[in-house]
Amino acid sequence: MNGLYFFLLGHQNNIILALQSICGIIVFLTLLTQNLSKRRKIAIFFLELSVILLLGSGRVFNIHKWDVRQSLWWISRVAKFGEYLSALLVIFWVNFYLKDLFKKEGGMQNCQTRLFVADIFLYMGLVMLIVSQFTNFYYYFDEANHYRRSYGRMVSNIFPVIALVLQASCMIRHFNKFSNAIRIPVILFVTVPILATVLQQKTQGLSLVDISSSIVAISIYVFAIQDMNHEIERAHKMEIEILERYKKELEETVQKRTYELRLANEKAERLLLNILPKDVAQELTDNPDKTISKKYPNATVLFTDIVGFTKMSGSMTAEETVTMLNKMTSLFDERSKREGVEKIKTIGDAYMAVTGLSDQEENDGAERMIRFAQGLLQDVQTFNETSSNQIQIRIGINSGNLVAGVIGKIKFIYDVWGDTVNVASRMEASGEPMRVHVSQSVYEQTKDNFLWQGPVQVDVKGKGLMNGYFLQA
Repeated sequence: MNGLYFFLLGHQNNIILALQSICGIIVFLTLLTQNLSKRRKIAIFFLELSVILLLGSGRVFNIHKWDVRQSLWWISRVAKFGEYLSALLVIFWVNFYLKDLFKKEGGMQNCQTRLFVADIFLYMGLVMLIVSQFTNFYYYFDEANHYRRSYGRMVSNIFPVIALVLQASCMIRHFNKFSNAIRIPVILFVTVPILATVLQQKTQGLSLVDISSSIVAISIYVFAIQDMNHEIERAHKMEIEILERYKKELEETVQKRTYELRLANEKAERLLLNILPKDVAQELTDNPDKTISKKYPNATVLFTDIVGFTKMSGSMTAEETVTMLNKMTSLFDERSKREGVEKIKTIGDAYMAVTGLSDQEENDGAERMIRFAQGLLQDVQTFNETSSNQIQIRIGINSGNLVAGVIGKIKFIYDVWGDTVNVASRMEASGEPMRVHVSQSVYEQTKDNFLWQGPVQVDVKGKGLMNGYFLQA
């Protein structure tokens, strides 16, 4: 121990000079540090300046304390006053640092009160220091200008020690609320100077308090930077986590909205396909303002009508009438969907459908329509099995060229026009209940695949007499 004591004593001026240089660099670095809060930057900046003053005063005093030259008698006195003053300032700026730390890290009002009391004791210490300069209460210089400790020397340590104890009590009370980057330097600062103060009472000429205070002040800056970097890293991680969570939520929202949009599009497409052929629906979707029309060389048109519907509906309620028509039409719709027949519309109790909507004149539309008509007769029989209202239908079919297109912009409808449609309607009107009545053109396209009865002369308005044929069961 004695070897260490004499080593420090012999080299303490050089040690103090090195520590002053380090603190000066920290002052410069503090000014350049941007991510420290304003109050903590102020605290560290003035803390390091106070340490520089403390070390400088101690070094000057050590050099000139035995100087007996009358012209330099004042240097030792000013240096010793600066040493006492800067010791109080160091603790004051640490207190300033802690007040911001405790407030920002957790809103700890109890600690704010204690640290305010610590400031009061530091002010009292400053007042006593000034008083001592006129009373020799702390120290005095003899006739030879030699420094001498006075009877009140111990009192000078009471005020800073009480401030340090109050600071220590705050840190101990809230120890677990801080990271190691904050705990370690603060604990060192509030304990090491106290120990150094006790040891210095036993030693002469060794500035333990000054050296220990400077080392701890340096550590406060180092750990403050470390804590700042940790907070920045934590903020970056939190920002990344928030961005990742936002990205995930955005992706989920996009997926949900995409799924909902797809369902809506599918629903709209199904609704559109219920009233339009697929190719027409696609063309109308791609070109909503375009006039949709097309001529087909050999289409087959079917009309059905309920026999005696007007008389039948007169004895039924409105609900019964609609229910009956809906049930029967639904059966027809399901069959048209299964067999690829294009339903055009219903008009009252009449049902209209088309096949052969192709650019090719040679197609199987007539044959498919005959099979569809046979199926409609089966559907009527199925309907009658479960209905109290027994019905019969007439079916008329004709083939030929026609024009098809979309009419209107609101509640638009896909329809077909031409003599082919008119003749098909006349075939239905001149037909017989529960039989399929076709024109000559249909007969010519299907005579090799079905058995026909006829020809039967049909008087078609605007056309005169035409041949008609009845499908044999």
